[in-house]
Amino acid sequence: MTGINRTNSTEFTMYSGTKLVDALAKQHEQRSQSHLFKSGIFTLDWRSKVGSFTHPDGETIVSAGEPCGSWNPHGSRPEAKRNLAENLKSFNELPLNGYVPAASIRGIVRAWVSQHPELIRQMEELFGCQKDSKFIAGKIEFLDGFPTEATKLTLDIANPQQNFQVFHTGSASPFSLYTLGDGRKKVEIKVAIRGCHGATSEDVETAWEWVQQALSTHGIGSRTASGYGGLQAPVDYTPSVILAGEYSQKLNFTLYTQGSAGIDPKVPEFRPTHWRGWLRSWCLRFFLGVMERNDAESTVDELLGTLGKKDLVKGKKGLVRLRAMIAMINQLDSKNTPQFYKWTGSLELSAPKDILDEIILPILKIAVRVGGVGRGWRRPLHILNGRARGCHLECRSRVESSTNSIINKPDLAGNDLSLIYDLWKNAVKQKWHHLYQETVPNINAEVFSPRTCAVYLAPGPKQNPIDPENLTWTTKEITATRGKGMELIYQLKYKRQVEVGGKMSSCSWVSIKRINGSQCQEIVCIFMGDGRSELRSQFLQDLHKIEGAVNIFGKQPVQSDK
Repeated sequence: MTGINRTNSTEFTMYSGTKLVDALAKQHEQRSQSHLFKSGIFTLDWRSKVGSFTHPDGETIVSAGEPCGSWNPHGSRPEAKRNLAENLKSFNELPLNGYVPAASIRGIVRAWVSQHPELIRQMEELFGCQKDSKFIAGKIEFLDGFPTEATKLTLDIANPQQNFQVFHTGSASPFSLYTLGDGRKKVEIKVAIRGCHGATSEDVETAWEWVQQALSTHGIGSRTASGYGGLQAPVDYTPSVILAGEYSQKLNFTLYTQGSAGIDPKVPEFRPTHWRGWLRSWCLRFFLGVMERNDAESTVDELLGTLGKKDLVKGKKGLVRLRAMIAMINQLDSKNTPQFYKWTGSLELSAPKDILDEIILPILKIAVRVGGVGRGWRRPLHILNGRARGCHLECRSRVESSTNSIINKPDLAGNDLSLIYDLWKNAVKQKWHHLYQETVPNINAEVFSPRTCAVYLAPGPKQNPIDPENLTWTTKEITATRGKGMELIYQLKYKRQVEVGGKMSSCSWVSIKRINGSQCQEIVCIFMGDGRSELRSQFLQDLHKIEGAVNIFGKQPVQSDK
């Protein structure tokens, strides 16, 4: 470890970083043993969540894979270190350079190989093992993975939204955590192994193949299923053997939005965790339509995992993993205001094939048809009070043509959503037959089912209000950025009404998605809750009366002719 400048403990005399790896590589080359040494640069796409830490000074550095103690900057209040406002003010960046411990890398690789029973015996020979009370040394030594440039730990944010989004029970308070990487600049990490105790070049090649597959598949650190810790393998890596594992579906997306944010609400940032929260909320909306609430929540935990609950129930790993790679493109032409943003990227979902194909993808297909993702997801991108509001999401499979997107063609067939939903419901009935119910009591929540919500196709606006190629507004006329569904929700009796339109402290019960094509249309989805809201019932009746509106899924008003 390098020395610390005692006059200022936050400054270092030098960054040790990859120096040990470089020295060992040179040594192996001089001894003609280069075949027993392997190293490569892995790229951290976004952030890796780190554990706690023993003390905030020096280059003792913090594990990006496992906790290594506790730290509390605010005295005796253990909950204070999660206080976002205090940490944003005093501890936005920690005087610590992050790294990935060798033990973490080794553990990730062992966990990956353990999923393949035919390789376990070979893994024990290479990595060592304990049998009864006897320890058997391995042939492969793992080295710590250091960023090629000193990278401090930075503050990040978590803001649980499930209760707010689905049950309308109030906004959650965000709390802070720390990560390797700041979410804007990719981090290059040098990872290395070497052979010892009689290892052959074949042993090292095999172990290095596992390292590259394991790290690029699982990532590093915690919350990897939520998008943290995603790694890209070295650029020259091509899997020599594709081993069986999870089934993956890759999607390309483009999001035009008023702007989402992370740790700083003033800085636009679209995050992989936005996708995770979006998917979790939509899964819960679907399962609440076919299960009792407790069963629906436990099923979502089974699929997407949980961090644990207040009653000391332990967290558990879910079946579905999510990874998103995002690039931001700013609209720089200030002459065309109000400003909005464009994000493009890829989204990868991994799960057992039947779960992904029959449960997750049908939910995703419907979710992207009736709304967006991130801030303003319940409204199409439009102009309000001189500012951009809402968003527009496009999402398609990477193997599909541009005309065969997940959103599908602009002229949605009337039975399209019903067909997708019925196939999903039948799959749920087979997999969770002991929990499935044909009808469950209505609760005051956003439940997606034919009994508890309605989806209409409404006309307008006359043209797409944005030029997606040049990232500019095609019109500044406020009403021209709205279709008939938006005009309805902006009527005084519905706008900012908690029971329908929502306001700052609550979310809307209505989601509206613009479909762009030769003729723009809007998909309007209203969640009826427990059915006791007269205002929501009135909105459904008014929605039904719109000239040209077509019900494509779910409820119709009881007295639609009045």
